[in-house]
Formats: sequence, C-alpha cells, structure tokens
Amino acid sequence: MTVVGASPPTAVADTVCDRMDRATWHVARPDTGASLLTPWADEATKAAAYGFTDPQGTPFRSSVTPRVGLVAVDRMFSSRINDFQWVVDGSTAQREALAAGYADQGPGFYASGLRVPGCTRAIASFVRQGRHRYAPAAEAPALLAAGWVRVRTAFHTPLIEPSTAPPADPVFTFAVMPDTQNEVNSTDIRFPKRVDWLVTNRALLDLRWVLHSGDLQNWDTPAHEQFANMSRWIETLEANGLPFLAVPGNHDTAAVCPGGSACPNANTNVTVRDTRTWNAYYPPYRFGLQGVYETGKSDNGWRTFSAGGVGWLVLDLELWPRTGVIDWAKNVVATHPHHNVIVVTHSFLTSKGAISASNGGYGATAPTTLWAALDDFPNVVMFFSGHVGQAFNTSATAVDGHKVAMFLQTMHAPYTNPVRLVTVDTKARTIHTWVRSNVDRSYPVGQQDVTRVYPYTATISLMRWVR
Repeated sequence: MTVVGASPPTAVADTVCDRMDRATWHVARPDTGASLLTPWADEATKAAAYGFTDPQGTPFRSSVTPRVGLVAVDRMFSSRINDFQWVVDGSTAQREALAAGYADQGPGFYASGLRVPGCTRAIASFVRQGRHRYAPAAEAPALLAAGWVRVRTAFHTPLIEPSTAPPADPVFTFAVMPDTQNEVNSTDIRFPKRVDWLVTNRALLDLRWVLHSGDLQNWDTPAHEQFANMSRWIETLEANGLPFLAVPGNHDTAAVCPGGSACPNANTNVTVRDTRTWNAYYPPYRFGLQGVYETGKSDNGWRTFSAGGVGWLVLDLELWPRTGVIDWAKNVVATHPHHNVIVVTHSFLTSKGAISASNGGYGATAPTTLWAALDDFPNVVMFFSGHVGQAFNTSATAVDGHKVAMFLQTMHAPYTNPVRLVTVDTKARTIHTWVRSNVDRSYPVGQQDVTRVYPYTATISLMRWVR
C-alpha cells in the first residue's frame, strides 16, 4: 500500500479527514445489490443505463486528487458479471480482484488506508453471490441479515458526526432559486455565479440546502443542451455536499418546444407529464429523495433534514398535480408528524400572492385543491412556487389555526441572478427572507459583479414548529 507523503497517525489526525472533502455517491443495482461509488454526480446519473438505479445518497467523503496521508482507491470491474470492487492500490484485495478477472480502471477516488482515531470510520466490503457491496459498520446488521458476508475493511473515510453533538443552533438558512429558464446558455455566467456565491457563503449563512421551484430550463432539444448546462453547473453544489432539490416546471417538460411556447399539435395535458429528459438528468438519487410517487421519477418526492433542533421534510410536487399525487402527498405528510413540511411546486401563488384557482388549462388540479388537501395538517409550514409574476411573501391560516408561510419567486430576470434566502429561527419562531443577486449583465464586461438586494425582504413571525 503506497501512502502519499505518509506521516504517523498522530500527526495527521486533525488533517487527513479535512483532505477528504468530496461528497461521494453510492448507487446500487436493485437486482444484485452491487455498489457503484463515484465522486462525480454525472457518472452516478449515467450509471442508470447499466442497471445502477437504486440511490443510496452520499454516505461518505473522499478526495478526487492525491493528497498527503491518503491512498488511491482503485476501481476494479468485471464485465462478465457487471460488478465493481473498490480496493486500495497495491493491497491484497487488489491482487485477489485481478486474479478473479477484474480489470483495474485506475483510481476512483482517494481515501485513508488507515484508521485515524477520532477522525475516520471504516468502509467495509461485503459479498453476496459474487457481487460486492460497500457500507459503514452501521449498515452491517441489515446487510448480514440480507445474506451479505463481510469480507474486510476496504478503506477509511471521515466520521459523519462528532461523538458528542453540540446543542442545536436554532438559526439556519436555506436558499430557493427562481425560474432560471433565461440563464441556460453555456456562455451565461449568472447560474454558475449564483452557485459559486452560495457555496462560498455557506458557512456564513449556515446554509443547509438549496431548492428550485421549477423552470430550470426553457425548452428541450434533441441534444439536450440546456439540461446539460444546468446539470453541469449544479454539480458545484453536489461536489461541495450542499443538498439540491428541484421540481419540474412546464418549461422542463415536453409540453414546451423550442422558442418557449406550447408544442403545436400536441395534447399538453399529456405532454406536461412527459418528463423523460428531466429524469434522465435529475433522477431521484441526484436529489437524495427518500421516497417518490413513481419509481425512477423525481417529479414527486420527499427528503428529510434536521436543522434548528427540529425535523424538516421537503415535499416536491409536480405542476398542477394529479389527484393520485395529492393523495400520496397527504400520506407522506401524515406519516411524518414530527417533521415540518416545506412544499415546493412550480405553480401555487398568483402574481398578487393569492392561492391560484387555475390549473393553467392543462393541469390536473388547481393549487386551491392542493391547499384544501394539506391545510388540515399541523406540520405543513411553508409553500414555495414560481411560474408567474415576480416575488411575493405572505401567509395563510391552517385549519388548526397555525400560520403557513407562502413565497413566490419567479423573477424571470433578464440581466441578474436572483436567489431567495430563507433564515429560520426555531426559537424566536420567525422566518426572515430576502432576495439578492451578485451579477448584472447590463454592466460592461469586467464590471458585472454587482450585488443587488430586491424589495422583497420580509419577516414572518409567530410560526409554530412540530417537534
């Protein structure tokens, strides 16, 4: 085993884990349970074409470059049984894999080859019917019960949490992107500049996750250029371990053709549900969804978080959802009574801040129907939408009397890159929000880094959280 610039464990305990700073994706094959590990979100997405369609999230961090104290973890592949192994370069495991006919595809990532007390945890390899699976010790009981056999410790990665958790800070922030359909050209700097700013200011804001209320793209083409551009820019969030979740807007579906209008001679009631390109670029595991309405589709899904000392559930819903989706959403909310639910759907508020009574002429239901289905749940606390108007902050009262905050952010900005920031204080029971941008393309080249705060700042008080 060759360690890059090896030092005694006592000298690297405080730094080795800092060098593993790349969120690493785990995707499995549902038929065999075999693992695919990659620090590249795009590769995790494309792996679906080879049967790796079961998302396991980003269970550990690694490095994509050689660093002091880390070792190369090579990716070995058997084309005969479509199975991968991840082995430390020069190890016994590597020699055994080569002898079994696995081809060495070079370093997949870099991790620690040694246990560093107080810093790392072991990732073990498991085998079942010749296929390999990789998991930390916490997942071992379930794997062993499912017939997997532990082979060895494969490598070491940073601990997920400190051994003693500090008291929860009641204040945190998340971001919501508006309709970005006008930022899709490969030469447009606005979306990547927005993403870079969020990553740079993550610690300052205590930014926990990033949402998008739909219309990432403007329209699709046979080459899917707009999807490819957005997908590439979103990788910056993923590479920095910042969770990103989005819902499809009408412009993200087959209902809209080049030019931005409804496709001619097409039934938009049907084509608005055609999200094949969307799901090719944004499958459920890319958003870390823990549950979906339709297998393999991220149009409707949910994911939980913990922040501010309470639990949160982001519920992503399709545009003007079908009644079956609404029934499913009610069940998700009902079965998570201790999570505060944030609903994200492309169309909900009108430009004047009212709950819309229109299904756009080609949706299944109107937002008023969705609200009527969810307003009697005590744990629904926020709605976010886009589609029309500019921006709006308001609230409504649920059946039991608690306040539900509602936000519109559409913008359709021709020159700037606005993003809504939402700061929650669970102790003070407030939501403070503002919209800002950090680019203005109307200025000359070289002078476009201009910060602007829009007149949509508001604080909503007397919120109530479930615990």
